[in-house]
Amino acid sequence: MLKKLLKHEWKETWRIPALACALMIILTLVSVICFTRMSPPANADELNAGAFVLMMFYVLTISCVSVVVSIYIAVRFYKNLYTDEGYLMHTLPVTPRQLLVSKLTVGSLWSFLVTVLTLWAVFLIMIFGLPVMVKDDLNLSFTLLVNYAKEYSHALFGMSLPVFTVFMFFYFLISAVSNVLIVYGAVSLGQMFSKHKVMASILCYIGVTIIIQTLTSLAMTPYLTKMVVTHVGNSTSLEIPEFMGAFMRNTFIFSLVACVLTGIGCYILSEYLMKKQLNLD
Repeated sequence: MLKKLLKHEWKETWRIPALACALMIILTLVSVICFTRMSPPANADELNAGAFVLMMFYVLTISCVSVVVSIYIAVRFYKNLYTDEGYLMHTLPVTPRQLLVSKLTVGSLWSFLVTVLTLWAVFLIMIFGLPVMVKDDLNLSFTLLVNYAKEYSHALFGMSLPVFTVFMFFYFLISAVSNVLIVYGAVSLGQMFSKHKVMASILCYIGVTIIIQTLTSLAMTPYLTKMVVTHVGNSTSLEIPEFMGAFMRNTFIFSLVACVLTGIGCYILSEYLMKKQLNLD
């Protein structure tokens, strides 16, 4: 039955996220073409206003596209399980866990895909946009950036480039799942209110996010501060602080652990509320 739920969920949700991804790709390619037709300013202290405005507009648009996909995932979960549609969904011969897993799988997949496309877009814009924005003889290329990353990966991130690449792949994947589960947990909490469930869900999401960020910061700050104070003043040949690699590596690890714990907690909360505290009034 889970396979049928996954197939149904995919068929019902693919249009808007796919359109958003297509829009992101088209905007990126159009922006790249525009940047290639521009020239850097004549003086070093000047800024190419056209390139700057285009980049700001592009970044704002891409951010809006990502937000739209996240909102759509949340609305889809709410409408399908906690409105009139919920009466039908919860009478199907399936468990709340199967409903939750099917929506989580599809929603996380789209969230992860949007994240990957965003990183790809930022990478391209950085290569083609920065050299024409200022007169600084920037000669950015994919090969140059990869060689730079290989050489200074340990100093910047505390790990080799291949390890960093694999780590970030799983980091963004787990983060996508965790972010979707936070949304599901907030929506599930919001449906417990008798009135204004949408507003309650939004407030729950804001509250849960603040709590998670606060706890994560409190857990990370003492250790990372001690690391910075211990190694202050020591730098590499490129004036990169000596503690930077270990600092960034431990920051990523802390964030990954926080994503895992948050995801598990929100999953347990969502499943419990769907089983024991379901409110479709």
